[in-house]
Amino acid sequence: MKNIFKSILALMCCGAIFASCEQEVPAPEMSVDLTSIEVEAQNPEEVAVTLMTNATWILTCPDWVTPSAKYGSGDAIITFQVASNYKDETTSTNTRTGEIRISGGGALTGKGAVVTIPVTQQGYTYVDPNPSLGGIPDAEEFAKFIVAANTGQSLKRWTNEATGEVLLLADVDLSGVTVDWQALADATATSNANNASAIVENTTPFEGVFNGDNHKITGFNPVVVLGANKTFGLFTVAHNATIKNVELSGTFNVTATDQADAGMLVGTSIHSTVSNVKIGGKIVSAGSTASKRFSIGGVCGYAYAGLIGESTYGATLFEGCVVNAEVDFNGGTNQANGATCAMYGGIVGFGTTPNADAAHKVTIKNCVNNGDMTVQIGRCSGIIATANTGVVLEDVTNNGNQVNTIANGRLGNIVCNISYYCTLKNCINNGDLTAIADGYKGTAGGVFALAGAANITGMEGLENYGTIKTLSTAGKYIGLLWANHNNTIPTTNCVASGRLIIDGAEVEITEANYMSHIGSIKDPSCVSNVRWVAPK
Repeated sequence: MKNIFKSILALMCCGAIFASCEQEVPAPEMSVDLTSIEVEAQNPEEVAVTLMTNATWILTCPDWVTPSAKYGSGDAIITFQVASNYKDETTSTNTRTGEIRISGGGALTGKGAVVTIPVTQQGYTYVDPNPSLGGIPDAEEFAKFIVAANTGQSLKRWTNEATGEVLLLADVDLSGVTVDWQALADATATSNANNASAIVENTTPFEGVFNGDNHKITGFNPVVVLGANKTFGLFTVAHNATIKNVELSGTFNVTATDQADAGMLVGTSIHSTVSNVKIGGKIVSAGSTASKRFSIGGVCGYAYAGLIGESTYGATLFEGCVVNAEVDFNGGTNQANGATCAMYGGIVGFGTTPNADAAHKVTIKNCVNNGDMTVQIGRCSGIIATANTGVVLEDVTNNGNQVNTIANGRLGNIVCNISYYCTLKNCINNGDLTAIADGYKGTAGGVFALAGAANITGMEGLENYGTIKTLSTAGKYIGLLWANHNNTIPTTNCVASGRLIIDGAEVEITEANYMSHIGSIKDPSCVSNVRWVAPK
């Protein structure tokens, strides 16, 4: 009995002890000094939280929040680093939320304490500092655009997001805005006489798509002097670009002190397309002070296709262009008549490519010149002055009259000089060509002046209805269709009409003798099916 009593007493004492121990363990307490955390999207600062507790604790949080500690015992200062909710300056992000949870005390007592801290990080809304206008709405914006286009700046502001084109939204008059055109004439575009390459320096070419949406640009009145190898136009240099559906007019006044090129729309075009454009107003030049090429075009001064560097090829196209601009161009001291002369072409001044690849040529197609040309320069034509290499003229018409006071020029109202790998097809001249220098010694032809290369690729459908007039019998070659056909390329399906007036006397041309007046022919057998149409 004594042993049983002792055992019961011991158990009672242990129970009392246990009861006494349980009463001594305090209830877990836990609190923090922040009820929520809010941070910025970009570069958020660390946030410190003071935890007050008498318990062992453990912490959980979102994966974009990094705590300084994930577990511990007793009071603590815990810092939280929130990852940036930001990708780059052009990306918007959404607001994100989560919860920091700290719990403890439950392992020993079956009772626990928990605190939660909501975490909110703001999203980032990108506001474009230079938003697209959907196009060019007025003259002031056009002036900003054309400077940006010629100096390599972003064109996003004027690019239509739906089409990816720079879109003209309204007619603009540039006479009311200020543009430093002379500063834009600093682009260097070099090439040698045979044009084995085209190298552009000092500028970033326009390489996008400009769509005029059939609007008018008026008041383009630059007065510019070009130095050695400089080029200038509304678009100074176009490379892999498209310019279309626009009408441009003003007074274009450009002179040169050395080799240079200028076009009212484009100074130098490389592997680019110009389509459905109209050029009006007046083109004025006092010429050049050097005996080097100075070419001006109603649309483009210098057009290039073919090899750039070692591997890049491309074609250049002018299609559906109409030039109504009057021309007043004095060659200055440059009164030569060869490839180094001062020259003007209603569409293009000088066109070339260094190779015979038929897929990569300078093509002028479905273009018309209506502008009269009063000039004193060695080469002047309604379409292109010099078709140097790889130029194709197809379905082109000149209606402009040329009066040229040069003493010794190569004059043709479609093209002056046609050379290697060039093609003429369906070229019609309706304009009169008058060489009025006293004792004129040059050549003059209704369609072209000289075809001198043996490897011209074709001539077909040449027609002249204009009057060819010189004030001298000393001219080397004068003809209704051409001046000097100095090759053996087959030439067919031509129409000889118009009149010849030499030294004030009209030459009598009839059905019986017209073949004697179509122009000099090196090999008469290469010319066939030439019809005579009596002039009206």
